[in-house]
Amino acid sequence: MLDSRPDSAGSVRMRIAPVAHGKTDVGRQRGHNEDAFVSDPELDLFVVCDGMGGNNAGEVASALATTSLRNFFRATLNGVIPGEELRGDQSLTEAARRLTMGVRKANADVFEISSTRVEHKGMGSTIVAMSISRDTSSVQVAHVGDSRAYRIRDGKIEQLTRDHSLIGDALAWNPNLSEEELSMLPKNIISRALGLKQTVEVDIRSDPGLPDDIYLLCSDGLCGVVKDKQILEIILLSSNDLAEACDNLIAFATDAGGPDNITAVAVRLEATGVVASSGPEIVISVVGEDDVPPDAGSSSTQSERANPLRRTGARCEKCGRRATGTELYCGQCGARIAL
Repeated sequence: MLDSRPDSAGSVRMRIAPVAHGKTDVGRQRGHNEDAFVSDPELDLFVVCDGMGGNNAGEVASALATTSLRNFFRATLNGVIPGEELRGDQSLTEAARRLTMGVRKANADVFEISSTRVEHKGMGSTIVAMSISRDTSSVQVAHVGDSRAYRIRDGKIEQLTRDHSLIGDALAWNPNLSEEELSMLPKNIISRALGLKQTVEVDIRSDPGLPDDIYLLCSDGLCGVVKDKQILEIILLSSNDLAEACDNLIAFATDAGGPDNITAVAVRLEATGVVASSGPEIVISVVGEDDVPPDAGSSSTQSERANPLRRTGARCEKCGRRATGTELYCGQCGARIAL
């Protein structure tokens, strides 16, 4: 999905900022916790990962995935990376491309360790990640696997992600499957995860955020035992205290048996001001070096002034990769591009 953008003269939008809290618990039936999460309002980044693999490898995978994505956001804090593999996808906003590339980088990091270290062979992790664009009031949600994102708005709850699982895929194929038919399918079998292959398909959506919206990211240790209606009731009772909301969600899942690790990250959007727009928002697409027409004439000089990276033929200081578009940080290793 695309960002909702103002398109009429005199339109206004609200600036937003997140208030968040996260908590994880081992549950009642597991010996160790293979979940990991990030709750970082300074980076406007929130993540939940649920690891899998024997010999504690799942714990390694989830920790590596969250660390990789957080480091990617730190490295790209002062500039958006178009990214070679996503450069031609004009349907994604810069914020959505950034989050998607970060998740793909996390996948590559988990896959590298999984394929090169015997003790971690076959490890993987689900991921659900959310980033916030404060000035445009846009919320990006990316996910791989069956960890979920919900949005609570006007007293209603909506699941924003689709489970990449055997049951989720069956429902996508036939939404009218009965509870009895679904009960015949094996549970907890995911069809997509980080680290299983060198590349991964990432589901991404951009959601127009509103003040007082509450987003919940969680592992299946929560949503697998607590129904959506119960999640809504618990959050509405503690909407002004997200720490209490997370505590109550985990306590409820634990009381329901706690068969898996339980993780919840709750994020509330707060209004911080109004931005007035005098007319339609103009979106500028940055073309790659090879896309500049040969007969552009004097426009090449203008392009060089606007894009010093293209003029100098800059390369990454660390891995030597050539920069594309207006990259300030390398999409391959995250290091700063030399000017």
